Amino acid sequence: MNETFRPRGNFAWAGTSLVLIALFAANSFMVATSARQTFVEIILCFILGGAAYIIWIRPKLVLRDDVIEVVNPLKTELIPYGDVLELDTKWALTIIHSRGKTKVWVAPASGKRKWIADRTFRWYGSSVPLSESRHTGSETMSGSLDSLSGQAAYMIRERIKRIH
Repeated sequence: MNETFRPRGNFAWAGTSLVLIALFAANSFMVATSARQTFVEIILCFILGGAAYIIWIRPKLVLRDDVIEVVNPLKTELIPYGDVLELDTKWALTIIHSRGKTKVWVAPASGKRKWIADRTFRWYGSSVPLSESRHTGSETMSGSLDSLSGQAAYMIRERIKRIH
């Protein structure tokens, strides 16, 4: 069964972009003084609509039964699960495989704000005595399930575990 990973926020950004483009097109019809100006602005609307599609809607990560399909704005790559060597989540999910590296556009490391808040509040509360934590390992914010890159990497790791 195929699983598709794509942040819901992408659809919100795409919808916002398309609404603004539609308002621009409506404005072109109402305000334009010549047919040539209207034509040029409508062509610009189609170009901007295509850009919104390429940037916000097209990118996705599809976990198929036998391969990982990484659909980035301008390139699609199929990576067999057996070829995956490592998953790096530093800035965005990067799949390191036997043929090279592939960045996954839909899985950026989005935990920056939480990391900043954690560091800030840890500094304020550093003098408060706390009980020992059971969790002794450390995890980067980009690798945690609070970030999109961590979520996508988790999905890939679970799929690889099920295959083996």
